[in-house]
Amino acid sequence: MSGSTAIPRSYRRPGAWAIAVLALATAGAVAYSFRAKHAATRQAPIQRIDVHVHVAPMLAPDAVRLFRENGIVVALNASGGAPEQGLEQSERIARDTGGHLLFWCNLGLNLLDEEDFDEYARATLETCKREGAVGLKIYKALGLGIRDDTGTLVPVDDPRLDVVFENAGRLGLPVLIHSGDPQAFFQPINPSNERWDELQAHPGWAFYGEYAPGKPWPSWETVFEQFEHRVARHPHTTFLGAHFCNAPEEPARVAHMLQRYPNLYCDTAARVPEIGRKDTKTMHDLFVRFADRILYGSDTGVTPDGLTLGSRGEEHDPPSRVHAFFDLQWRYFETDARHLASPTPIQGHWTINGIDLPREVLEKLYHQNAERVLHVRIPTPPPSPPTSRTNP
Repeated sequence: MSGSTAIPRSYRRPGAWAIAVLALATAGAVAYSFRAKHAATRQAPIQRIDVHVHVAPMLAPDAVRLFRENGIVVALNASGGAPEQGLEQSERIARDTGGHLLFWCNLGLNLLDEEDFDEYARATLETCKREGAVGLKIYKALGLGIRDDTGTLVPVDDPRLDVVFENAGRLGLPVLIHSGDPQAFFQPINPSNERWDELQAHPGWAFYGEYAPGKPWPSWETVFEQFEHRVARHPHTTFLGAHFCNAPEEPARVAHMLQRYPNLYCDTAARVPEIGRKDTKTMHDLFVRFADRILYGSDTGVTPDGLTLGSRGEEHDPPSRVHAFFDLQWRYFETDARHLASPTPIQGHWTINGIDLPREVLEKLYHQNAERVLHVRIPTPPPSPPTSRTNP
């Protein structure tokens, strides 16, 4: 989610209103059946893995059901936690849900200046591997939030963090990395900014001006270059670039990165609205050319506060939007429909056009790449829906 800049705090126990939100979402999803949703598309249903979601532990059963009723059989929780900070609970959830909600692990990069940071990083990653994490999630706090002892932002390619990425590669832990944010977030914040509505709701998401007296925010270009340096420096580490490799505004740049770095993959989380307004042939050809390198992600958030569907305004998304959020993404990938509504309208006032991918490309996008790159297995046969444990 766009606003995440640090390892999430422990989620509090859900209130009755949160239970109602998820109950409504689930009930609506049942009525809006998987088969009915696909009746208007050109492709038969395909099993899907969502590699990028955020789920509060106590709402895991509800989230699994919500995903399943919207065509997703396995989801990967990017808020999986660190050792003794939620990781063990995430491992239990993975078992309790029969492998339908897996997890990425997190690591405290803010501890960079500690004397034993190298030892901490190695031990943490080894624990993540042992507990069954699919990989390591790096938040955009690296480059845009974490500061060292001098008060300076730690860049994405800071050599002091090499130990993290080298050991992730050694252990076979892919790295889901969010570097930067939409380019508009780095531009002057005024009504001419195309993300004005989103930035009005979340002024803390803006990276224009200074982050401290006399210290200007880095430009989008600077952060992206740091990201590229990081990928290039660790050829034996698998990187999954979040949010369409952190550059959905520039498909040609993404294609160049994928061509140049065989260890780099992309997810689509929360960026269908952006790539959906690009030239359809350009995007169709990019997905076909790099069919083995792009994984589906949604950036759905299921927390006690409510739902977040890629991004949100001042309020969380209403349950009535859940089905359209997913269905519009399926239509983008699977049909040649024109002028579809944006799955996440807060991100900008425009429509999107479908790219009508071949079935063999959809199979890779939706599940085969995740199975191969992240070693995710789709449970078979699928169990009956989990029992909700959401007593207030």
